[in-house]
Amino acid sequence: MRILTVATDLGIGGTQRVAQNLTIGMQSRGADVAFLAHRNGGPRQAHLAARNIETFVVSGDKTLATALDEATVWKPDIVHIHRTGRPDAGETAILRQLRSTGAKVVETNVFARYDWTEGGELIDAHCQLSRWCAHKWRSWAGRKAANKLSFLLPYAVDIDSIHPLPADERAALRTKFGVPAGRFLFGRIGQPLEPKWDPEILNAFRQVVEAGHDVGLLLVGAPASYPGRVEALPQPVRDRILFLPTTSNDKQLQGYFSVLDSFLHLAHIGESFGMVLCEAMLAGVPVVTLSTPLRDNSQLEVIGHGQGGVVALDAAAVPKAMIALMGDGALRQRVRDNGRDWVASRYAVDKITADLAAIYDVVLGVTAPADSPIEVNNPPSLAWIDDMLSRGIGTGMSPIERAQFRAIHTPLGYKAYFAARKLLRR
Repeated sequence: MRILTVATDLGIGGTQRVAQNLTIGMQSRGADVAFLAHRNGGPRQAHLAARNIETFVVSGDKTLATALDEATVWKPDIVHIHRTGRPDAGETAILRQLRSTGAKVVETNVFARYDWTEGGELIDAHCQLSRWCAHKWRSWAGRKAANKLSFLLPYAVDIDSIHPLPADERAALRTKFGVPAGRFLFGRIGQPLEPKWDPEILNAFRQVVEAGHDVGLLLVGAPASYPGRVEALPQPVRDRILFLPTTSNDKQLQGYFSVLDSFLHLAHIGESFGMVLCEAMLAGVPVVTLSTPLRDNSQLEVIGHGQGGVVALDAAAVPKAMIALMGDGALRQRVRDNGRDWVASRYAVDKITADLAAIYDVVLGVTAPADSPIEVNNPPSLAWIDDMLSRGIGTGMSPIERAQFRAIHTPLGYKAYFAARKLLRR
């Protein structure tokens, strides 16, 4: 089997990491693999080169046409594209050419968007990252989904990339960062992208400080607006906040996660999966996360209220969730003891790669969909969604927000919603 992975680039993002993990994972299973990065390269290209994986990368001296022609000549059996799911004329042209030699196309649909254009029709199987994503994609596809082959395929997590630091190394690093002994350290680690950071994180932290708790906040890779936001806080609050630059170095990430007592996750757009949440739990760090039902919301599944941390069902409940976690030593110990197993049992590269191989067998006609060992065309019910939205601290959606949720999650509501967003961006 010859498998060509396609992604925009080979940068440090979670999608690129997963594309790399799956490519290497399928190589380990004996498949011939290659990678097409159709916008530019990045640091992950070196990881593929170390495994002697051929790459077709748009760079300063290589155009997209050249890279695409090279990938086409390579003649894949399967083209696995990692994409947002939104209509994209450039990606459609790429798939059109790669299919010309008879290849089948599988997509990892990162944001569960339904593509009603030619691009969507060029895809033979659609993989969703969570049950929440499956619900959204099926709701937006409407009756068309009945004729689409879709699977549940979460992100593949390299569980060996992050480990907790030994206690002495953790203590030394906290001292280096100036964290006083006994202080409960919350932290947020990510890329400096405004939509992935919710400013409410600073307001929630301020409330916990002003309630008399000895807490600190470590911000790694915060957007450019955050230093100014912190400067506007009262001196006693901002003195407890530490900034560090973003990093793609797993050893540095391991240290950043390990010094934390809790990962404080508030993302304005939510998470379609949340690789960083898995990394926190791999380090034995419990998570406080905010439910974002009108956006992506897979963080509820990845964490699990009371399993990997605490879910705040609305922004007003975030300080309460933080304080609840601080007082729940048993939960924090469970995550320290079992966080790695929780992640590995659901998302380890070996498990997800085996599921992906089963998907490829269905797409190539080796296995019938009914005989597939993984979930096929089985999105959760609204009862399941309601249950997920009730697990946590806070009141959750208001009646108006619940009406919005149901209106948006229809084919007509989907098109209207994104048409409105496009107009607003203009």
